[in-house]
Amino acid sequence: MVVASLVVPLIAGIPNREIHAATPDEAIIHAGQQDLATNLLVGSVAASEGDNASAAQAFGNAARLSPTYHLFSERAFYYSILAGRPEAAILARSQTPGVMSALVLGNAAALAGKWDEALTSYQGAPADQIMTLLRPLLRAWALQGAGRTDEALAALDTARQDRTLGGYYTLHAALVAQLSGQKMRADTLFRQASSMTGGDLFTSLVMARWLVTQGRMADAQSLVNQRIAGMPVLEAARANIMAMIQRPVVTHATQGLAQAYGLVALLIDQQLYTHDGPDDDHQPPDMAMETGTLRGTEQMMLRMALMLDPADSEARLLLSSMLHLRKQDRQAREALDGAPADDPLLPVYRTEQADLDVVMGHKEQAAQELRDLLRQAPDDRMLWFSLGDALLDQQKWAEALDAYQHAVALTPHQLEGDDWRLLFGQAIAQERQNHWPQARTLLQHAIQLSPNEAELLNYLGYSMVEHGGDPVQAETYLRRALALAPSDNQIRDSVGWVLMRLGHVSEGLPLLEQSAEQMPQDPAINYHLGVAYWMAGRRLEAVNEWQNAIQFQPDPMDRRKITAALAYAKAWQANAAHPGVALPADLRPAVQPASSPLQANGTHH
Repeated sequence: MVVASLVVPLIAGIPNREIHAATPDEAIIHAGQQDLATNLLVGSVAASEGDNASAAQAFGNAARLSPTYHLFSERAFYYSILAGRPEAAILARSQTPGVMSALVLGNAAALAGKWDEALTSYQGAPADQIMTLLRPLLRAWALQGAGRTDEALAALDTARQDRTLGGYYTLHAALVAQLSGQKMRADTLFRQASSMTGGDLFTSLVMARWLVTQGRMADAQSLVNQRIAGMPVLEAARANIMAMIQRPVVTHATQGLAQAYGLVALLIDQQLYTHDGPDDDHQPPDMAMETGTLRGTEQMMLRMALMLDPADSEARLLLSSMLHLRKQDRQAREALDGAPADDPLLPVYRTEQADLDVVMGHKEQAAQELRDLLRQAPDDRMLWFSLGDALLDQQKWAEALDAYQHAVALTPHQLEGDDWRLLFGQAIAQERQNHWPQARTLLQHAIQLSPNEAELLNYLGYSMVEHGGDPVQAETYLRRALALAPSDNQIRDSVGWVLMRLGHVSEGLPLLEQSAEQMPQDPAINYHLGVAYWMAGRRLEAVNEWQNAIQFQPDPMDRRKITAALAYAKAWQANAAHPGVALPADLRPAVQPASSPLQANGTHH
């Protein structure tokens, strides 16, 4: 929906990506204060870690210490927007006129009820393609806020003809008319907008509310159910969402302004994560820079939406998701705070926060939060699913299995599509309890639902060799996994380990070495490499790898294997002919070596 030409600099004088370079020495000397250098260092480090609030504070301090060096003020302004800090409006007044300063000043005026001032700011923003999208909506809602409804509707007339976004502008026109009490005009516009294919929560709620006013409650509920089915995390707040359609969705012009910014954020999100994907680590430098610009713009749009309307649930969820994809999990969790106490989506936020706690290693806290939520909503399958993940991460296999089974029992349809994750969680819990036949059945069912999930194929192939399954079939699964995710170190480790276990040490060893180089503190990978070294006759290197592995907090199963390997190595060094300790199973091939199927198929490089 968004073309590449939307990639435009939005802040005059500020580079496309966050600036982390040291400040010129002459600026520090001119300021004559050690505090300046300290604040610049703090600001740069905070910015590199995604701590925009601290970066804004530090660069703001630097700007006060060196008021003639305008770049510091520009940085403070930039990071204030990214952090959603109210002082961005104060800083905007000292900036070179540009799009962002005009938008921030307009928003501050709107929040203060100074609609004519807001309109002036929005209209004065320099023209670019972002403003082409935004300006009609900003003008319309500012005019509506000023009580000039006819002018507001006229401001959207041209935009409503747009072949791509015309339905969205028409929806806003309907809301403007509805908010001013022009019911017949609003109904006409809602009918015109009803054919739009927008799948966002806001659009669904607005159209469902209109259907309710038309006496079409069943159609309204069906529309909401479709939206929840497309975004399962909303399940935790299903009852609350259904209640939302019993009252107007937009009751103030600032909410309309917030949705305008939300539109741009959604379009950018689609551009980033549908077409390009969230990972830009391997993009060319110019494309990575464009991606960085878009991400920064998306975050600013979402922060502006939430400043205008803290109850904008979709903006809050999208912001948290975006930060999580950028591996800023603490900030992602914090983004879910600050919602009004009566926000209908509070159960969703709490569920998402629990999931983030799992990612950050706050395992007990996550499980407790989910249990608290389940006491309020015991039939919420997504909560049971999340609890299963939290318990699995704590290695509470039996409890995790029970949680996953509750989620399956509450599934209102035959398992399909993304339900492979439920089967995968159960399979891991079963396999870790030595229930391999049950685990294998679950994994094979999961692969039927989603045959191209590399982690599924990897887990099944790896486990088959560990449990004495068909090595040829295991190789097939692993070859597919490696083809689907050739840069995944865990999968590379699995392939190397299986090759080595099948007796192809010379072929598996380079893969294990590469994995250990990329993930030097992974105890399982260190252990596997140590076994490969031992089988290759490189005993000292094997012991070194096992000693490394034992320091990196392996799980209980791996710890037992590492301890056994070290005990055998010590006994062998004392008396190689008669070590007096049983040879651990991993130190001998699982099967006699034959030709390498992986090498024969050209998968191993």
